[in-house]
Amino acid sequence: MDTSLASILSGLTTSLESAIPALPTSDSILPPANGITLLDAKNELFLSYLQTLALRNLAVIRSAKDGKTNSGNFDDQLVRDLVKHRVYLEKGVRPLEDRLKYQIDKVVRAAEDEARGAVQKAAVAKQSAAAAAASAASDDEENSDEDDGSDSEADSDDGLAFRPNPGALTRPSEATEPTSSKREEASDGIYRPPRINATTMPTPLSPRREKGDRKPMRSNTIDEYVADELSGAPTAQPSIGSTITAGGRRDKSARERREEAERTAYEESNLVRLPKESKKERAKKGGNKRGGFGGEEWDLLGQGIGRIDRLTKKGERTGAGGVGGALERSRKRKVDDDGGRGGVDIGRDFERRKKRAMRRN
Repeated sequence: MDTSLASILSGLTTSLESAIPALPTSDSILPPANGITLLDAKNELFLSYLQTLALRNLAVIRSAKDGKTNSGNFDDQLVRDLVKHRVYLEKGVRPLEDRLKYQIDKVVRAAEDEARGAVQKAAVAKQSAAAAAASAASDDEENSDEDDGSDSEADSDDGLAFRPNPGALTRPSEATEPTSSKREEASDGIYRPPRINATTMPTPLSPRREKGDRKPMRSNTIDEYVADELSGAPTAQPSIGSTITAGGRRDKSARERREEAERTAYEESNLVRLPKESKKERAKKGGNKRGGFGGEEWDLLGQGIGRIDRLTKKGERTGAGGVGGALERSRKRKVDDDGGRGGVDIGRDFERRKKRAMRRN
């Protein structure tokens, strides 16, 4: 076996020349000249992210196999590259792709229509060529061949249509059929707007009706009590002091803790920081709590006071025989309720009070 340098180089050259035809062409690898560069950049970034992730996994496997726990500069560089590619994809490509979604869909739809039209033209040309060849072969069957060619062409058009027309199966109504009078009216050159049925706009509900249709809200305190005290399933308790808010005046409810956990999970998974609530949002959220304190609704107290007022007014209207009359009798005393106020009665009351005072002494 010849192991000289010249023979090795010649063998290597022969191998490379034989492998060159099997390589893909540049047209299939390079992006098209009239394509969308954003999608090409997205593919390149995603491919780089996957390559870096594969290298990171390989480094972790090798370190675990060798028993090394300390990561070197190469691992740190891989982590930085992963974060950089992820930020490019999330912060750069995704917002631009959302903005250009309509244009991208429009371009893709146009390309699909063009390809479909090319297929239709090729099929029609093939059918016409077959019909022409058949007509040239026999002069006696020329007419029949032309009919067959037209029928086959119509069949190909029907077969390659975008979709069937369901409107052709329905019978047109009298309102949609044009009449001679309408045509004559339209031919005079005067524009007349189309007749459209009047549409009633929705009217806003009155505040009284909205208040009547409003249903009572669920009590968060009762839900937490049922979940904590009456349920036999184990529950995770928050850390002591982590639920205290407003300077110790209140505690976070289970719903608030759940919303905070969802917010934290979203921020960590998407590498973003959500904005805090503005003053207007906090004021709006506070305004929605009608008479709420401590997670409870205290509107029933106000409704009870309103009932007492209504009963009192009803008694005043019905007279002394109703409940309001008894209330008025308990509040006010008439002149002759506890005896006379003049004459001998005044002296009797004075003597009675004098005897009681002497007994006490």
